[in-house]
Amino acid sequence: MKDNLTENEKVTADAAEAENEKNAAAELGKFKDVQTLMKAYSDLEAEFTRRSQRLKELEKGNKADGLPDGAESAPSPTDEEELLKSALGNAKIRDAVIGEYLKGVSEAKGVPLVAGGGGVSAPRNTPKSVKEAGKLAQQFLNS
Repeated sequence: MKDNLTENEKVTADAAEAENEKNAAAELGKFKDVQTLMKAYSDLEAEFTRRSQRLKELEKGNKADGLPDGAESAPSPTDEEELLKSALGNAKIRDAVIGEYLKGVSEAKGVPLVAGGGGVSAPRNTPKSVKEAGKLAQQFLNS
């Protein structure tokens, strides 16, 4: 009977140990063991440090230029002149810019009031009495 009790304890201990290893492996996710996890963490920490340093350098550069964080510096006048010369020298780019401009200008016009080429006339305002005719004549002469 004592043998049976000792054997049950061994089986229970082995099962508990196997379950602990299973839980530890599940907690490590895609990593095989703790050493692999630690190496990945060290690599990640080093990359984070490099990126943080690079970000600080960029922020210092912007502050030296007098720009707010995240803003890019505007091209200098000489850069703009060079860009303009190269764009004007390339017929394809020049034609594309002119085409976009003309397209924008043509779309900006309002809806035509007359379609079909005929003129639009206002309804005639004919006086119905002599008094109204006198008022119209006086407005005509005063203006």
